[in-house]
Amino acid sequence: MKETKKLAIGYEILSALLYSIYTPAAKILGIKFPPAYLTAYLYLGSGIGLGILYGLFNNWFNQNESNVDQTDIFDLGIMIVFNIGAGILLNWGIRLSSAMSMSLVSNFEIVATTIIAICWGEKVSKKLWFGILIIFMASIFLTFNLQDLKISLGILLGLIATILWGFENNFTKKLSVKNPIQVVIIKGLGVGIGSYLVAILSKETYINNVESIIWCFVIGFFAFGLSILLYVFSQRYIGAAKTSAYYAISPFISVLLSFVILHEKLTMQFGAAFILMIVGISVVVSDTLHKE
Repeated sequence: MKETKKLAIGYEILSALLYSIYTPAAKILGIKFPPAYLTAYLYLGSGIGLGILYGLFNNWFNQNESNVDQTDIFDLGIMIVFNIGAGILLNWGIRLSSAMSMSLVSNFEIVATTIIAICWGEKVSKKLWFGILIIFMASIFLTFNLQDLKISLGILLGLIATILWGFENNFTKKLSVKNPIQVVIIKGLGVGIGSYLVAILSKETYINNVESIIWCFVIGFFAFGLSILLYVFSQRYIGAAKTSAYYAISPFISVLLSFVILHEKLTMQFGAAFILMIVGISVVVSDTLHKE
């Protein structure tokens, strides 16, 4: 049992590492692709890649799993629609803002998910409220440029994206008991095709760069597909709270990668927001682990 838990922790750390490459990679790829096309290629890479894995190891992935069926169509539809909106807005925000700031802003999903859950009747401890307030302050701090008091459109788009994910997290809880790889494949293909249609309808500039498209597919497979799959497997062995705790390191690894790879500049404002975010996440994780 101890070995299984150690393996599950390893899965979760790997999951966090894989997802952390997304923001700096999206910043680089966003130079070549408009937001909707970039979202489409990343999610298609996730769906197609996991679809191939599922085809090769079908028996292993179906062990003791509850298959997705027609009763899940509504939840799957909600999941796809929210992810299309969130994915496009986040990639648009990354294009307009620094990858380091957008990495930190992704933590606002915790705030959005919790507040929406409270509105629907869930109870929250005072400690968790305190952590949420600190994360909220850090996010607002990033949103405003203190030098000229202007709002950062990129950060604002990122915040809206996390709110959409907060709604999705509350709407699609039922899907958590279904075969995870089936859910992630449907999500990848659905969001990918949907985002592609949005790109066509909004008349985004099509870029025919095969090499870059392949890179999008590869990054999507690892950061969106394999990462989520490892997250779900880990959650089953060490519980939701501990899984979330380990996954909380992902945005901070992403900040480090953005600094090293993209050579983005550190500012006093970012430093203050970074410290606040660490404190807020620490409080939230501590409260969550205590409950478990």
